[in-house]
Amino acid sequence: MPTSNFWTASDKIPISQKKIAIQAENGLSYELGQQINFVIPGDTGFMMPSETYLRCDVKLALPPGKTGIPLSLDGGIGANVLIRDIRISSGGAQNIVLEEIQNVNILTALKYDYETNDNMKKKRAMTEGVVLQSNKELSNSATTDTGLNNATTNPYFTRGAAGAMADAEFKTVKALLTLPTGIFQNDRIFPLQMTQGLRIEIIIESANKCFRQLETSLRNKRVTANPVFHSLTGSNASRTPWLSGSTTTSIYLERDNGVVSVETCPFNIGDTVAFVNAVQATDVDAPGDSRVSASGAATTAICSAEITAIAYADSATVGGGSENGTDGLVLLTVKKPGTVSDPAINSWVSPITPSSSASVGSTNRFSVYSAGVDDSTSFNPTCSIDNVELIVQKVEMPAGYVSKMNSMMKAGGAMNYDFLSFTNYKYSQLASDRVVNIRLPIQNSRCKSILAIPTDATPYTAKQAIFSGDDVYTVNNLTRDTAGGNYAVNKSTRSGLVGIADHASNYQFIYNGKLNPNRKVPLDRVSVNDKDNTPLNQQLFVENEKALRMANIDPLSFEKFQENFFIGRALSLSSGVYDGRGRDFSLQVEYQESTAPTKAKLWNCYVAHLRRIVVRGDSISLEV
Repeated sequence: MPTSNFWTASDKIPISQKKIAIQAENGLSYELGQQINFVIPGDTGFMMPSETYLRCDVKLALPPGKTGIPLSLDGGIGANVLIRDIRISSGGAQNIVLEEIQNVNILTALKYDYETNDNMKKKRAMTEGVVLQSNKELSNSATTDTGLNNATTNPYFTRGAAGAMADAEFKTVKALLTLPTGIFQNDRIFPLQMTQGLRIEIIIESANKCFRQLETSLRNKRVTANPVFHSLTGSNASRTPWLSGSTTTSIYLERDNGVVSVETCPFNIGDTVAFVNAVQATDVDAPGDSRVSASGAATTAICSAEITAIAYADSATVGGGSENGTDGLVLLTVKKPGTVSDPAINSWVSPITPSSSASVGSTNRFSVYSAGVDDSTSFNPTCSIDNVELIVQKVEMPAGYVSKMNSMMKAGGAMNYDFLSFTNYKYSQLASDRVVNIRLPIQNSRCKSILAIPTDATPYTAKQAIFSGDDVYTVNNLTRDTAGGNYAVNKSTRSGLVGIADHASNYQFIYNGKLNPNRKVPLDRVSVNDKDNTPLNQQLFVENEKALRMANIDPLSFEKFQENFFIGRALSLSSGVYDGRGRDFSLQVEYQESTAPTKAKLWNCYVAHLRRIVVRGDSISLEV
């Protein structure tokens, strides 16, 4: 047995680590839109960047006087949605900007949507405020994985007595967020004493990008997953229709889509509910909606009712039967909806008449949705971010190592520190543009890939974004039931945070005087359409997979390819790099479908590239 390995010398040195807490310069408490500043002093010595994180307490609050609306932060990235921009500079008098990423939460959303699996989601839920899907509240027909069906174990709120929901029901979420930058994602020890420390500036996101409502209560998300209207009496034998202007104050919900108790019901006391025919629901201003008149005009006075109580009615109370089984129904007690004096009430297209079997595909299957946000004149929730501090993993090197390094630097030596970062090159596109030529003035010498994300540039208010009404971007209209009936279109709940295809037909990059790839990449079935049987074109996914890998994002899932669309291009392979300086670099996107684009877009084109911090004596420089 060979023994030479026992005598092999090792150049590894013993080190110790400890966590230190860095307080923000301007206090412990912040609100949306403000700036947080940290300074890590140079005498900290060394740190492990990848084990450094931001620690804070996050709590949401409804607008004054509003109740009944359960809100959370973005389910996919949790509290990371709060971080809009990050700038990192060297300490001391030089104050060299080492790294700056704009709209870092858009990049994080892309990473979390594509680099994801169940284990990652669970870990992110424990530390970052990501919302996990609740299996107790799964729809009978909707199969899309979403955490925003979770009313029972949502980290941002709890259910009050009998469905109460006010500020007291919102919980404090303790978030631990790794900073999504190249420096702080690096697993190499960072020499703080050589850069005279670091200065970190974080801009907090605005309200219209942060807040989300439960998707199972929305009018325009997955209406087939919403609670379903059973009757006014709870009896299968007497499914009395709800007439416009009715004096009834009782709404029984089907034992369907996980609505089997007060706990799993997505509605709360103080919220306002309305009805929509799931088969006819193709637009918010269309017949089949209780808040729309026969002429198609939106009228909130029609059958929009405020919830005053939520209770469970057992089978003995409601009479049992095949629809609700033997376990009873959920009962919403509401105020009298509408006013008889409103002329629009009597002209509404039809009464809400459930069939004897309100099964999926039934023409009389009425979904119930939350109208409380939309019924409000304005809706501006708030978010407090408290006890903010940066937890730094300090590395204590042996004295001899530090002394030797300092001697080498004084003797004219240099220290190089490489890390992978992103530069965001932005481009504004009009909604009317059918051919877009995006010129990218890349000034990076060691590029790895490009991730181009076209976000919805519409300036939505917080109210519009939360409700996801008619004007919000349509993701797709492919949701169908088992009988083939076409249900409501799927509106985005993350407008401005994720990429939108918006009827794009194809794309092609142009650089080095060549077309890359040499043929246009088609975007079949990525944009909104109803061509269920059209096969997916694989080239987009091949190109995007390579681009993600070169950006150090592991593409574990493409489930969100429609809800978070992007165009990727690997500019190098393996350990190679591409010099983008002085090149005529552009991305051409065509919108030649029969349906025109609907939204103005802000293209966030993230170029993944290597940066190098160079330290010579007391001088610090940056190579990009």
